[in-house]
Amino acid sequence: MKTKLLLLLIVIFSSLANAQEEKCGEKEKQLNQYLVDAEYQKALETWEDVKILCPSYSEKIYLLGNKVLQYQIENANSKDKEDKVNALLQLYDQFDKYYPNNKNGNFEKRALALIINKVGKPDNLFSYLNKAFEKEKETFANSQAVYVYFEMYFDLYKQNKSIIPLEELIDKYCAVSYLISENSRKFTFKKEEFNRVSLGIELLMKDILTKENMIPYAQKKLEINSSDTSWLEPTAKVLSLLCKNSPVFGSVASKLDNVRPTSTSSYYLATYNLNTGNQNKAIEFYKKSAELATDSIEKATIYYSIATILSNSDKATAEKMVLNALVNNPINGRYFIFLANLYANSVNDCGANENERSAIYKLASTTALKAIAVEPRLKPTADAMSAEYLKKVTLNSDSKVNSVKIGCWIQQTVKF
Repeated sequence: MKTKLLLLLIVIFSSLANAQEEKCGEKEKQLNQYLVDAEYQKALETWEDVKILCPSYSEKIYLLGNKVLQYQIENANSKDKEDKVNALLQLYDQFDKYYPNNKNGNFEKRALALIINKVGKPDNLFSYLNKAFEKEKETFANSQAVYVYFEMYFDLYKQNKSIIPLEELIDKYCAVSYLISENSRKFTFKKEEFNRVSLGIELLMKDILTKENMIPYAQKKLEINSSDTSWLEPTAKVLSLLCKNSPVFGSVASKLDNVRPTSTSSYYLATYNLNTGNQNKAIEFYKKSAELATDSIEKATIYYSIATILSNSDKATAEKMVLNALVNNPINGRYFIFLANLYANSVNDCGANENERSAIYKLASTTALKAIAVEPRLKPTADAMSAEYLKKVTLNSDSKVNSVKIGCWIQQTVKF
C-alpha cells in the first residue's frame, strides 16, 4: 500500500513539474515575442510573473528580463530612475543565485548600471567593481568600468595610505594594466579604446611610477613573481621607460621572455642590451622582436630602429633593415629619406673616383624623391635634399659616361 502511495505521489509531482516546465517555456516564448513586437509594458508584466514562477527555468529568461528592465530605465524620468536601476540589480542578484556559474559578468553590469545612470552610493559601486575584478576577470572588459575601478582604488590610496600602502597600489596598477593589455589583445577592435584607458591610468600614476619607487619594488617582488606574466609584463613596460640600463630591468625582461616570448619581450631585452653597451646582443634581440611581431607596422618600426642604430657602423645591414621596413610599411616616406642620407654619407667610403661619387649623389637624390610618391607631405624636405645632392654631381648630360657602377656595400648601377 505504501509503495503504491509513493508511486502515486511521484507521478503527481512529476506531472506538476512537467506542467510547470511547459508553462515556463510558454512564458519565455511570450516574453521574447513581446520584446520582438516592442510591447514593453506586456513584456514587463510577463517578466514579473517569470521571475517568481520560473527563476531556475533557464538563463535566457534573465537575458530577456535584462532587456525589459533596460528599456524601463532608458525611459524613466529622473525621479523613478533609481528604482528602475534597483530592479535591474535585483535581476542580477537572482541570476547569480540560480546560476552561480554564469559567464554574464553581472558584477560589472551592476557597476555599469550605477555609472551610466549616475545613481547609487560610491561604496556599492566600488564593491561591484572590485568583485568584477576579483571574481569575473575574464569578462571584465568594459573600458569605462576598468578605468573607474582603478580611479576609485587610487582615490582610496590617496585618502588613507596606511590602509593601502604604496606597494599594494603598484601591485594593483600592474594587475589592472595587464587586464587592459589582455582585453586589448582579445578585443582588437577596441584597441584604441583600451590604449586611452591605459594612458589615463598612467597619468594618475605619474608621480608614483618613478625610478626611485620602481627599482626597489621590482627588486623585492621579482622572485615571487618570476613566472607570473601578469606581473612581469606591466613591470617590464614601466622599467623600460624609466631605467633602461638597470640590472633589475634586464632580469624582469629576461624572466618575461622565458615565460612568454613575444615581440615585446625581445624588444625589452634589445633595449636593455643597447643601453648597457652590448650592441651586438641588442641587434640580435631586435631582429628576434621583428620576426615575432604579427603587426606589419610594428615590424617596420623595429627594422627601422635597427637601421638607425647601424647607420654609422654597418651601412650594408642598415640598408637591408630599412628595405625590410619598406616591405612592411611601404607608405612611410621617412624610410626613403633615411636611405638617401645613408647613400650620401657613404661617398667617402664607397666613391673611389669622381664618377662614383657623382653616381652616389645621383642615387641619393633619386631615392629622396621617392619619398614624395608615398608621402606627399615630405615634398619640401625631399626636394631640398635632392637639390642639395645634385649640386655635388659633376657628371652632366654632355658627359660620355652613361652609367656608373657603384661597388662597396651599395652595389648599384646609376644611369645618367
